Amino acid sequence: MMNKQKNSARLLAQLVKNRCAVIGLGASLLAMTNLASAACTYTIESEWSNGFVANITIKNDTAAPISNWSVNWGYSANRISGTWNATVSGSNPYTASNVSWNGNIAVGQSVSFGFQGEKNGGAAERPTVNGTACGAAASSVPRSSVAPSSVARSSVAPSSVPRSSVAPSSQPIIASSRSSSSAGYTVPANNFAQNGGVENGLTNWSTTAATIARSTADKRSGSASALITGRTGSWNGLTFATGSLVNGSQYDVAVWVKLAPGTPDSVVQLTAKRQEDSDTSTYNEYTQVATATASSTEWRLLQGYYTQSGSTAFQHFIIEATDASISYYADDFSIGGQAPASSSSSSSSSSTPSQTCELKAPLQWTSTGPLISPKNANWKSIKDPSVVKYNGTYHVYATYYDTAYKSMYTSFTDWNNAQAAPHISMNGTTVGNTVAPQVFFFRPHNKWYLITQWGGAYSTTDDISRPNWSAKKKLLQGEPANSLDFWVICNATHCYLYFSRDDGVLYMSKTTIGNFPNFSGYTIVMEDHRGNGNQYLFEAPNVYKLDGQNKYLLMVEAWPSGPRMFRSWTSSSLDGPWTALADTDANPFAGNRNVEWPGGKWANGISHGELIRSGYDERLTVDPCNLEFLYQGEAGPSPDGNYNTIPYKLGLLRLKK
Repeated sequence: MMNKQKNSARLLAQLVKNRCAVIGLGASLLAMTNLASAACTYTIESEWSNGFVANITIKNDTAAPISNWSVNWGYSANRISGTWNATVSGSNPYTASNVSWNGNIAVGQSVSFGFQGEKNGGAAERPTVNGTACGAAASSVPRSSVAPSSVARSSVAPSSVPRSSVAPSSQPIIASSRSSSSAGYTVPANNFAQNGGVENGLTNWSTTAATIARSTADKRSGSASALITGRTGSWNGLTFATGSLVNGSQYDVAVWVKLAPGTPDSVVQLTAKRQEDSDTSTYNEYTQVATATASSTEWRLLQGYYTQSGSTAFQHFIIEATDASISYYADDFSIGGQAPASSSSSSSSSSTPSQTCELKAPLQWTSTGPLISPKNANWKSIKDPSVVKYNGTYHVYATYYDTAYKSMYTSFTDWNNAQAAPHISMNGTTVGNTVAPQVFFFRPHNKWYLITQWGGAYSTTDDISRPNWSAKKKLLQGEPANSLDFWVICNATHCYLYFSRDDGVLYMSKTTIGNFPNFSGYTIVMEDHRGNGNQYLFEAPNVYKLDGQNKYLLMVEAWPSGPRMFRSWTSSSLDGPWTALADTDANPFAGNRNVEWPGGKWANGISHGELIRSGYDERLTVDPCNLEFLYQGEAGPSPDGNYNTIPYKLGLLRLKK
């Protein structure tokens, strides 16, 4: 995932993105003409009770390029607490100057930098921005004024990805925009966007958050458009995937937008998103392509140009709105330029798959040999893994058994090196033992969360790479007896808590995003009391969002008549209903019957594990085109006949295509 969304580095990425407003220069500018026409705009991106986020944009409206800029501004009560994309000095007034990669502004182009501030008892001020290039054009523009009160804003990204004010030189800020309802725009003859008109379902369309639907209520052409509803943040947007773009090529990108009926005019943006990479400036994966003022009475055009450059591959385009709660339609997405080698279709989410794949039974898997086995003294087994890939590293939290069930952590960059990595016991740490863990990054809190059992509890940390989690706190008020294997997944508005009790029933609790991690009460998702009453819905529920699809995948470990296996269902909603995908002993999601063992069969059954996620945050996205499942395999009988001493090891399943 990294999380570049609200209250995380993703928020900062979005806040850094420009509208059509622009930045101002210092005395070190090159000589140029029409200097007074350059514009400096101060924009409030969002604000809450005691703070705000704003940006300053400099647009070169002159007739000559600008080189090396600086601007200054000051407040009455407000003060700056964090900045990005500029070198800022002073303690009020403030002076900001370019960093190494954004000092040059071509004619007609713009550069932005952002900052977070404290109100100090006043309102979010909108000061005048001064600078040689600002001339008489300096201005301030109000944006959204209220952030959800339940969300604490932060300028701090996960601590294992420190921010830097320097972006790689290969990641230019390119912003060329066009807004019109009847601009006479002609779609390029080499347009390679597939299903840009939303005629073929939602193929290639998805969301960064909120709910997407194929709507026939309004459309610019054809029979349908894409509609986004349920937005709670400005970064909640529609996405369109085109496949990997060709490095060095410029693309003409366009999409038509229209606001939901009765919505006042509002600014929308088209943003290009590169894949997450290992650089320290996480927000530099985003480039604004175009902005427009959208209307509910007519379709308006977002159109601009994007050049793919550098070593970071392209992910998708995002259509988002500065008003955090409005709903809107998008239609007739097009992209002209050099098509990628394969542009058949692609999906988008917090991941980077190259195509949309439907999961269809029967499924077939191949298994590696054991990748993570007990190697510390007296450890009998390693089981119940939770795995997240973050900043190029796999982070695995799991259960081990010596004389009791305890917890461990390991990390590595390649599965072939997993066994060589240190196995770190969490016994004796503040959090203590966290049996059957689940780990994810919760963007609204800018925190990593660890969910565990006996009883259901949660813990947090700022750094997933260090097992220094906070003390556990109660997760579910009114938790029933014998509950175990707790699992959290969230959509744009709610978080869902699934759990088992070894009684043939799958349970679920639900709370709002703003109330997370506080759950209370529960309902029944499904029941299956065949056999002895518990084996068909046993333990280890897993729920994921499929990339590029309005579909969720539910897996539950079963134990019907032999070695353990997983059953599966799908649904368009976390509230269900759930439709069987592969859910029988003869047709399992994953089990002995549908797993091949190229290196020789070493495990009896497929038990408690986790799919390898395409992101790392609370949405729990997976790429159905490249499913991998880290599972616990029974690598032989217990030496003393005790279940606790069964020598479980961890292996990896890969779905056959």
